[in-house]
Amino acid sequence: MRRQSPPGLNELSGRSWAGKSWLEGAWLEGSWAGRPWAECVLACLLAVAVGTCLPQPAAAQTTTVQHAAKGASGKDIKIGVYVNVQANCSSGPLPAIQMIVPPENGSATVKRAKVSLTNYKNCMALEVPAFIGIYRSKPNFSGSDHMTLSVSYPNGRTETQQITITVGAPNRGRDI
Repeated sequence: MRRQSPPGLNELSGRSWAGKSWLEGAWLEGSWAGRPWAECVLACLLAVAVGTCLPQPAAAQTTTVQHAAKGASGKDIKIGVYVNVQANCSSGPLPAIQMIVPPENGSATVKRAKVSLTNYKNCMALEVPAFIGIYRSKPNFSGSDHMTLSVSYPNGRTETQQITITVGAPNRGRDI
């Protein structure tokens, strides 16, 4: 089986390529010819050299944001709504959500839901799937709790969300 050189290499080197791989013809003559490991090493070196010269993708954009929420002790408190709305007003893949620092005085969960939006970005009205972040404190806890989430969107953008939850005493109604 005859292997061919990449386009343009014959013209550049002026060598005959008959029956040789382009690496054998271009780089491995004499005592190194026919040694598969040497061809592999050169191929790897070439790949590294080309990779460092090609434009590299931009580093993923990471931002840190502060959020606050408040609610009653022992009740569900919404801490975030996570959607991915495309330019054409359709839904894109939902982000990945990871707990970095859990709350000390409660627990956090994520629920799947459908969210109706109006006047969002350039979209007048739409309904899209979403993740809803929920915090619930331990019973009778009152005070501040903190947690940190990492939200990674499919476009490469990642948000580190530092969330402060202010928890008040549960609303028990009027005492008589």
